[in-house]
Amino acid sequence: MSHQFNQYSKLLNRSLSHAVDYLEALPERPIDSQISSQSLRRQIGGSLPLQPSNPEQVLDELVANVENGLIGSGGPRYFGYAIGGSFPVALAADWLVSAWDQNVPYYVSSPGTSVVEETAAEWMLELLGLPDTAGVGFTSGAQEAIYTALITARNSLLQKAGWDVATQGLYNAPRIHVVVSDQIHSTIKRALSMIGIGVNDIKTIPTDNNLRIIPDSLPEILEQCNGPTLVCAQAGCIDSGTFDPFEEIAKHVEAHPNAWLHVDGAIGLWSAVSDKQKHLLKGIEKADSWDTDGHKWFNMPYDSGMVIVRDASLLATAMGGNSMGDYLTDAIAKPDRNAINFGISASRRARGVPVYAAIKALGKEGIQAHLDNCCMLAQRMADRLRNVDGITILNDVVSNRFSAQFGIGDDAFRNHLTERVVHQLQQDGFCYPSTSGYKGLKTMLFSVLNCHTTIEDIDATAEKIIEIYHIELETCQLGEAAELCD
Repeated sequence: MSHQFNQYSKLLNRSLSHAVDYLEALPERPIDSQISSQSLRRQIGGSLPLQPSNPEQVLDELVANVENGLIGSGGPRYFGYAIGGSFPVALAADWLVSAWDQNVPYYVSSPGTSVVEETAAEWMLELLGLPDTAGVGFTSGAQEAIYTALITARNSLLQKAGWDVATQGLYNAPRIHVVVSDQIHSTIKRALSMIGIGVNDIKTIPTDNNLRIIPDSLPEILEQCNGPTLVCAQAGCIDSGTFDPFEEIAKHVEAHPNAWLHVDGAIGLWSAVSDKQKHLLKGIEKADSWDTDGHKWFNMPYDSGMVIVRDASLLATAMGGNSMGDYLTDAIAKPDRNAINFGISASRRARGVPVYAAIKALGKEGIQAHLDNCCMLAQRMADRLRNVDGITILNDVVSNRFSAQFGIGDDAFRNHLTERVVHQLQQDGFCYPSTSGYKGLKTMLFSVLNCHTTIEDIDATAEKIIEIYHIELETCQLGEAAELCD
């Protein structure tokens, strides 16, 4: 029987050609083509195929029909939300992951990639300055990492209170108090709702003008938490890039008889790699768990996230890897790393391989250079904009992101003008910031995450932002958008 493995060469080379054409065109192509969903459905959809088609033609049509609906988020002038590009070596390694097609929850199913992930985990802990005994799991992103960390926190807090979730479930379990920043990311709330901890009774800690937790209010809040208590802090606030005062927070959490400190570091945890930035994370090593994304500031291809738990045994117990079916008993009994003990997936691709490749290719110095460059570019953009009358930078720029507002006047006027400016920038297609909120204000969120962004990109983008701002301001002043600008 012929398995026809020689079929791969022609198709993969065709795919390579299309991919390289797309990647090399990113700096010039419009970031958002503004194609409608109806047009995309007409091009991509249709009746269910009943007969085989030429696979090369399928690839060609896929590219032709889909590319107009792609956002150029991997390009050098995409500054929206918290989306990074890809280090070339990470993308190349990710292609190998797809070709190898290994299932990595158990060492026996892929010894090579298991050791790659084991090594990548060890290197990550050293880079981030976290305990070398911690458990590291490679997840689909920070949302899954948060979910995994909070499951571990929930089970551990209740175990300390005399309740075993694995055998007793959650009915009648002791209540877990939750204390978070008033700027906590929605992924924390989403994870809490999925693991049986309601969000209605969350206690919030106020933040300062840079969206940083005010730690003086924490002791009084913790005094109200009589029982298991989960505290969440942030490394890299989504709207300001700021870092909570971890050392002071950890001191108060440690004084509580049964508390767990989790740090959401989806973006900012990587600052620990930089000698220039790591002072912002002083005390972060005292937390009980952390999460981060690879596909944001670390420029991994999607999907890439990491969960880290100080006590690896607590993570393994919460994940229940040793409770799998009898047919897996031999696999679990092996002494080597079984990834199922570090995450929720019972089947997954080798997500740690691109991480390994990037760390080995760039080294600590290369990663630090990337991180520092992003911060320098964000600061440069903020400096350019704040020198323009009517543009306000709302936060101290300590990292790779900031929030800005446009116009002079009341909140309603500035909110509407800001929304118009960002919308027009997105439609223009040269650059792409996004909107967000900052203590009730509508803002332009500007994030620098991509390894390909240069000073020239920043300066050209600054000119475009200022140009669009003046056009939209004049439009409002002339009364051509009276409803929005009244």
